[in-house]
Amino acid sequence: MPTDRKLAKIKNFVRDCATDRRKVLNRKNSRTAIELGLSAIAPLCLCLGVTPTVLAQSAEVISLKTLGYNRSIVLSGVNPAVEISVPAPRGGLDPSKSFMELKLEPSSVLNENSSVRLLVYGEPMKVISVKSLLANPVVKLPIPPLPAGESYINVSIQPYLFITNDTRRDIPTGNLFLKVNKDSFFQITPQYTDNSIDGFFKSFYKQIDLVVPNQLNRDRAEVALWLYSVLAYQFREYQIPILWRWGTAPATPGSAQVVLHNDPNGPDVERRGTVLRVRANPRAVQSLAADFYQPALVGRGLTLESVDTFRPRANIQSRSFQELGVRNSVIRMSAGTQSMPLQFDLAQLGGRPQNLDLALNATFTPTYGQQGERLTAQVYLNNTLIQSYNLQDKTVLKTTLALPTNLLQRTNNLEVMFAYAPNEGGGANKPTGEVIVQLDRESFLSWSGYQGPTGTLSDLPHVFLQPGQLVIDTSRPSLLAATAYLLGAISRLGQQPVFPQLVDAASVRDWSNLPKDQLDRPPTWRLMAIAPQTHALPAPVRLNEGTFEIFNPVNQKLLLQAQPTDPFGILQYFNYQNTPTLWLSWWGLEPAMAEQLGQALGDPRTLLASQLDGNVVTATDSRRVQIWDLGDRTLQVNYPGARSWQIFWQRYVNPLIVVGLILGGFVAWRIYQRVGRSPGATATAANPVEKAKKL
Repeated sequence: MPTDRKLAKIKNFVRDCATDRRKVLNRKNSRTAIELGLSAIAPLCLCLGVTPTVLAQSAEVISLKTLGYNRSIVLSGVNPAVEISVPAPRGGLDPSKSFMELKLEPSSVLNENSSVRLLVYGEPMKVISVKSLLANPVVKLPIPPLPAGESYINVSIQPYLFITNDTRRDIPTGNLFLKVNKDSFFQITPQYTDNSIDGFFKSFYKQIDLVVPNQLNRDRAEVALWLYSVLAYQFREYQIPILWRWGTAPATPGSAQVVLHNDPNGPDVERRGTVLRVRANPRAVQSLAADFYQPALVGRGLTLESVDTFRPRANIQSRSFQELGVRNSVIRMSAGTQSMPLQFDLAQLGGRPQNLDLALNATFTPTYGQQGERLTAQVYLNNTLIQSYNLQDKTVLKTTLALPTNLLQRTNNLEVMFAYAPNEGGGANKPTGEVIVQLDRESFLSWSGYQGPTGTLSDLPHVFLQPGQLVIDTSRPSLLAATAYLLGAISRLGQQPVFPQLVDAASVRDWSNLPKDQLDRPPTWRLMAIAPQTHALPAPVRLNEGTFEIFNPVNQKLLLQAQPTDPFGILQYFNYQNTPTLWLSWWGLEPAMAEQLGQALGDPRTLLASQLDGNVVTATDSRRVQIWDLGDRTLQVNYPGARSWQIFWQRYVNPLIVVGLILGGFVAWRIYQRVGRSPGATATAANPVEKAKKL
């Protein structure tokens, strides 16, 4: 019996071991299957830059101000419309957590039965009465899933406004309007995390820090400046500030980072969440600027063997309305006026043209003049009426119009306005018809020839989009940062990155003959960031002359008096060695003032760079910026330490004239007293005794 019990125990032990082994094998096989599955899926997910294990990502709040609407949108007329779009997230859209919050403020005198229709992707989503908006102007609009092929989230606001039953009398009051408050915003929640390189540039951040190494030689400093230009170009449509930060400076909480590094290992471009790492070589930076390489940027890392040299935008001679950004080209009118604005800048034209023509094509439903209907069209350029057309009894407008180039500005507004007046007969309650106008998006602007630089800062940015040259004192970190901000402003305004050649100011031996480009040609433009005492440049303000003052020669009013210790940054624009030249420097004892001026001009939230004119800009800090137009016929500069007879004469000409008139009058009176009397009077006065004897 003991032997049988021992045999039974041995059998049970063997059976338990076998069972445990099967469990272990099953667990191992399951783990192996999971690892194999993940190993098969991971490369696909990584190459697409999408992490499938993370759902319900954090929402992105995109305000109208971020989209460039610095003021509230005012919709005027009976049935105006506006369309607002944001890029859809690459990781897909989570419709359950995405919406747009609109703040719609109607005119207080509108009829309560006026309404506002809200459309998403062209489909009606909500209709709201003005009565409800007067009680609560906030409207939360859900965003449905993206239709197939859509890359933008489009929201259209289409109000129908009236005060009385007769809109023809309501229109002249000017009270038919609805305001879309600039505090309205999108809240977009992606469905999956998008960790691709391309997704980094499609995200919205409160701030971006460009982190550069503390020690930069000439080549790496050039690459760092290029990278800042690329970042400003990539985020040109959004008002996201990009700050230059040295590696030892403390990080800004909540900001995205672009780190320029010198590590020899790893890919040239790599994304790690909200951090983009870029190796400090030209090919890595230029790869982020060329659209040709965008398909390669869907991954999280990128190594480059070679990149074609970036070429500036080719000079073309025409652009269609569609190329200039016109999307919605349909206008519906019951009465009143509707306009179709088109904004374009000189950078899109390649410069300031000598001749500019508009080819305008439009189709519209017929209006009948014999029945009292009237339809007209007007073309405005920068609020100046150029041409008017009578369109009643017609259905097509096809015309070519010469636009005056003297009206062109840095940014221009071409507006085609249609006005429809229905039949005034039939009583106040007579329903009005609807006119539909279809503007052909293949209408275009064409131009020929280019004018030269004007010598004012209105040449910014179109003169600075071709290959140029930087002359920088690289030993001063503040000048590198200031130059980066200026290059960012040029790239953002010109919608094109710039890659100028960098020349270290310490290597310049002859300032009267600055270096040429790599092809031994004079650069198209030059930007210098050097100390004020480096060289006597023919700038509007000669900083090496000592104390200076700016005054108005008409009334002799002193506008600025710069003492040797007054700190401020200064930017000047002039022609030097037949090259348009920007000189960024400072006055006083604080070179950091140049960086503050550059940061003020490069901040996309202020739009200061788009308003520059004149030829001199000064800034005592990032908020107090002044623009000056200095010249012989405008404001002038005086150097108290140097004598200028011209300025002395201008300043004291009136007192000198008064003193001269007084002296001249006194001399004339004395001459009159001596020689102006008659001979008889003189003789009588000379012999008074003889006259008395005769009596």
